[in-house]
Amino acid sequence: MTVYVALLRGVNVGGRGKVDMRQLKQQVESLGCTDVSTYINSGNVIFRDRRAASTLTRELEKLLSRRVAVRSLRQVQALCERIPDDWSNDKEQKADVGFALDEPRELLWHALRKDLAPREGPAWDVEVTARNVNTVRTLRAKMEAL
Repeated sequence: MTVYVALLRGVNVGGRGKVDMRQLKQQVESLGCTDVSTYINSGNVIFRDRRAASTLTRELEKLLSRRVAVRSLRQVQALCERIPDDWSNDKEQKADVGFALDEPRELLWHALRKDLAPREGPAWDVEVTARNVNTVRTLRAKMEAL
């Protein structure tokens, strides 16, 4: 069985896209996925399954009626190796990962907050669901613990 994370796009952002995490867990379990858990209130679901990521993406998008990026533990581990150790999301810097929704690709973005306008962030060249690097690292740890 492969350990996966599903990253839903546009969940509980600015009062929009409301999704209850308990209900989300139950929905993913209804597809036959096991060891399902959610992390924070932004649409991150960790689980085990035998199916391919592309199959799970299609099934989750149909079930949830929203865009989803599905990545395996191996993919998340490789991604974390690409993120520089000194990148963080804190009061001094902003560092994000854009998970492309139409291909298994991740985009990295980093800036010092002092150089950013309020609410400024990355301008992605493809449709993504974004997470900050702190969240990505925590997801990796939770996936490895499963």
